[in-house]
Amino acid sequence: MMSKRMRTTLGLVLIFLFAGALPSTPEAAPKTMVLGTAPVGTSSFPYMVGVATIINKAHPNDFALAPQETGGTVANIRLVAAGRIHLTGFSGMVVADALEGRRPFDKKYNVQALFSMYGQHFLWFARKASGVTSWDQIAGKKMAVGTPAGSTRVGGDLVIATKGLKGKAQFLYLQPSAMIDSLRDGNIDAGFGLSTGNSLAPWVQEVMSTLDVNFFGLDEPTIAKLVQRPGLTRYVIPAGLLKGSPGFPTMSEYLVAGVSPTMEERTAYLFTKTIQENLATLGTYSTAAKGAKPEDALKGLPPNLSFHPGAVRYYKEKGLMK
Repeated sequence: MMSKRMRTTLGLVLIFLFAGALPSTPEAAPKTMVLGTAPVGTSSFPYMVGVATIINKAHPNDFALAPQETGGTVANIRLVAAGRIHLTGFSGMVVADALEGRRPFDKKYNVQALFSMYGQHFLWFARKASGVTSWDQIAGKKMAVGTPAGSTRVGGDLVIATKGLKGKAQFLYLQPSAMIDSLRDGNIDAGFGLSTGNSLAPWVQEVMSTLDVNFFGLDEPTIAKLVQRPGLTRYVIPAGLLKGSPGFPTMSEYLVAGVSPTMEERTAYLFTKTIQENLATLGTYSTAAKGAKPEDALKGLPPNLSFHPGAVRYYKEKGLMK
């Protein structure tokens, strides 16, 4: 008869022998993370949805990025710095202010870059019935100059201040859909837009196809003052891009994909590597990403914005950084 000790020993042996035949422990669930987009209808929205989709497909066991609509650049910087979202896009011009605690921020916000997304170029338009063809004719008018928490608002406010228009017109902050409705109803005279690369923001395309407007940019003296700010450069909207427009000079900046400095290096590395090695696929989600090249990832950052160590690791591996 087998003793109690022998039965116990045999039981342990059988457990170890058959352990390999039993189903393995399930793999850890992918880490759920929030990707902050921008308002629906902006160029950033489909771009960031594409980023989330590409990363999720490439790393199904590691990450589950959930896109979440946000108010735009200013909101994104605050949210990612606070850890409420994990990956997002923001304006190079605006993040330069956030890092230093300048308006519209009331303190310093610490964020880092993974890669430049694309250049965005500011433009404006007015109903032809208003007679407005430039910023010099805005006094006494009613104009939407940007979204409530986006880079268009910051850019519009800069132009207003530079041209001394504060208090001389009624300036509003509206989402693109509300702005278009107000233009169509004649409740405002002028609005804001963006071009990205050689394409137009979706709402600008709608304006161009459904409203009778004059498009305009900035005069050279104003541009010369504005480009002294970190993150801003001069750009020329090409002829033919906008219906009835011969093209014009304006100000431009880059949007940047960024994270909190507290993000794990491996995560930041995989995010950067995955997107930079799938740029063609990203271009199928967003026209702003079409034609993007790996070396474009390093363009347009303001001097006070640093890359996350995980991104630096990838760029050094590819010879894009020393």
